[in-house]
Amino acid sequence: MSTATIGWRALRILFMVLLTTLILSACSSPPPEPSQPPQPTEAPEVGQTITVITPDAKNVDSDNVTKYQIQTRLTDFQLLSTSEGLAWGVTKNELRMYMTQNNGKTWTNISPAANVQFLSNPVYGKEIFFTDPSNGWIIRSSFGLTETIVLRTKDGGQSWKISSLADANTISSIYFLSPTHGWLMTSWDSSSTKESKALYSTVDGGATWKAVMQNEQYNPNLQNKAIPMAGVTTGMVFKDRTHGFVSLQTGALPKVYLTKDGGVTWRLGPAFLVNERFESCDRVITGQPEFFDGGKVTGWMAVGCQKDKDNSISYHGYFTADGGENWQFRSFNLTSRTGINRHIAPTFLDSETGWTLNESTLYYTTTQGQMWKALPASSVLQSKLLEYPEIVKLQFFSAKVGWLLIEKKEDKRSILLQTTNGGLSWRVM
Repeated sequence: MSTATIGWRALRILFMVLLTTLILSACSSPPPEPSQPPQPTEAPEVGQTITVITPDAKNVDSDNVTKYQIQTRLTDFQLLSTSEGLAWGVTKNELRMYMTQNNGKTWTNISPAANVQFLSNPVYGKEIFFTDPSNGWIIRSSFGLTETIVLRTKDGGQSWKISSLADANTISSIYFLSPTHGWLMTSWDSSSTKESKALYSTVDGGATWKAVMQNEQYNPNLQNKAIPMAGVTTGMVFKDRTHGFVSLQTGALPKVYLTKDGGVTWRLGPAFLVNERFESCDRVITGQPEFFDGGKVTGWMAVGCQKDKDNSISYHGYFTADGGENWQFRSFNLTSRTGINRHIAPTFLDSETGWTLNESTLYYTTTQGQMWKALPASSVLQSKLLEYPEIVKLQFFSAKVGWLLIEKKEDKRSILLQTTNGGLSWRVM
């Protein structure tokens, strides 16, 4: 027998011995310990890092409070004061909502239970509303079921109670005047210029709801006290328990309907005057009305002139000084907007003061939009807009404090910025 043959036999025997040893070891070793379930955080590339503290800390930052960092994608926010605000997004059909009371230094996770699923991102004023940092509501659409889910909190999101609304239609607007009194509008059979509408009210903070108006039987040839099907709801505001109004998108000039009995009956408000700014528009876009003061006397809503040929929108405004009874047109001396951010209208703090972001330049007005001043370039703002070129929302709560949410939608990434000097400089929250 050759030396080579003996060598191969020895290698084969050695291999068989090692294999047998491994098999016996695997059979006799104890089973592995169960691994910990993955934590409900998104991958780092889809969000920004925020510091979260436990809800029982009530967002009070101290050395004794447990803190941990998470990464999450945000899709909307709402300022509640100069230091308090909400931010949220939906991940794996779970709504993740956070509240800060210290300008974003720390956040409290106030998300509702994970078993309440969300198939789309809630929008403030439609599915989310807070009257103050303690009292808030989240509306979850029926998603094919027979009822809409209403979540409500009285302790800033530490706990949520659940109720239902026997209406499976789309939520078009929600407004709460106080922690007890609120209204909710639903719509169905919608198109770009019309929809059926139903209005519900609550006097117990959303625990129960009462139908106060619906317009399925509306006949334009007969006297009718409901909001008509013609027009799509863009916003709803109540000044007190009886007086409110709803703004409608018609494709042409805006329309407003007013109520003096809590939403039971409605009348058409004053006509919006035609002006040369809208003569060449393919469509006039009606924004959501906003009031500047607690008495809801002064306010405004954006109006956009859309031109399909160059895919552009130029923005102007309607302002009211009598609680929405009358509206005065104001022409904004701004260039038409094109590209992915053309649908982002200016934002106003009061009847004179406003901001608008065009590309990476922030403009500021104190003359109700007649004159706009370009603010000095912010290096942080410019660099972040290169990474996240799509504007989601810009809001100011005071002349100094404002938030900006930007994103890169195709990568599912977003980032929230804050200014404390009127837009001169920005920081990542």
